[in-house]
Amino acid sequence: MGENPNRRRQLIPDKSSTSEVSMARKCVSAAIILAVVFAFGLGAQVLTGPNNAITDVPGILVGNYDSNFTGTTVIFAPKGAVGGVDVRGSAPGSRETDLLRPTNLVDKVDAVVLTGGSAFGLAAAQGVMTWLEENKIGWGVGGGNVVPIVPAAVLFDPGRFGRPFNYWPDASFGYLAITAAKGGPVAMGNVGAGAGAIAGGLKGGLGTASQNLGDGVFVGAIVATNAGGSAVNPATGELYASYLEVGGEFGSPKKPLALLQSGTEMAMIDAMEPAKNTTIVCIATNVKLTKAQAQKIAEMAHDGMARAIRPSHTMFDGDTVFVLGTGLLDLATLKQVAVWGNEAANVSKLGAAAADVLSRAIVHAILNAQTVGTVLSYKDKYPTAFAK
Repeated sequence: MGENPNRRRQLIPDKSSTSEVSMARKCVSAAIILAVVFAFGLGAQVLTGPNNAITDVPGILVGNYDSNFTGTTVIFAPKGAVGGVDVRGSAPGSRETDLLRPTNLVDKVDAVVLTGGSAFGLAAAQGVMTWLEENKIGWGVGGGNVVPIVPAAVLFDPGRFGRPFNYWPDASFGYLAITAAKGGPVAMGNVGAGAGAIAGGLKGGLGTASQNLGDGVFVGAIVATNAGGSAVNPATGELYASYLEVGGEFGSPKKPLALLQSGTEMAMIDAMEPAKNTTIVCIATNVKLTKAQAQKIAEMAHDGMARAIRPSHTMFDGDTVFVLGTGLLDLATLKQVAVWGNEAANVSKLGAAAADVLSRAIVHAILNAQTVGTVLSYKDKYPTAFAK
């Protein structure tokens, strides 16, 4: 039998049809990309809050206390906040993290403590609890009594900068830190929980940043950067997350001049000290969150740590991110629209912003740190990065 020529034509793809299908697929892909960009706010201009600090989030105050290159930072929510947490490091020191699981009862946090002192420093949280109880702030248990809810995380700094190993934050540090809690600008560098911090061989410290998402919604981060990994690109001497700079906030640092002249790769920053690290963080926003949503935002925020510090989440770090939602605005204020769920899109936008804000806060921690003894600050090690 002869071959049916019509059948043969059906088996051979029509070039014009193939081209149209290809073009249609490209259009669909572009539409998906644009949808993601606008859903996460990636196409919009980034704005900071008025102080570029976590205190730009309504309902959040910060207090610091430090002594002899160790200290405590308290993030205080006077009206309470829904809390979440995500721990990615393998050597954490913490308290009340189990309480923040979505399946557990208590859904309001009064304060978060970030502190030096390794596990000994958890005692600082007791001082915060004492102050809160004196002011009748906490989870009501009847008879006019309260139990303050104070999650905490520690970093390792005992024995640094000439102080005795057994000099670490105690209850008095926490009490004095929350007594000093206030809004407005937040001190950075060698203060509070960042006083004894070291990051990748350079002086670490406390840093903060914020983002204004519009319609009254803010996201802020505060971080004590005490990382085993480095915040500096060894090939260029640049800070990994400097590209996220908003409005010249970092002073627009350049590649260190010596590196540009030599064209050689910078020597690797000092090796991490095993078990002597940990970067601890609190993220806050003024929208209403569930515990599960707060936990998801904490998970996404860790991406900001990984962008700013390499490596992160090691066996020797206890990297921990807390998230607080003060609930002053409805989540729908973000006005995200997505076929997979508007609420999910709103949470995703907060998580994406939290990651960026954390990266920027880490850069501020490194740039505001000051040299202590032989541990140089970034600015002292690479002065040409800011030379005019």
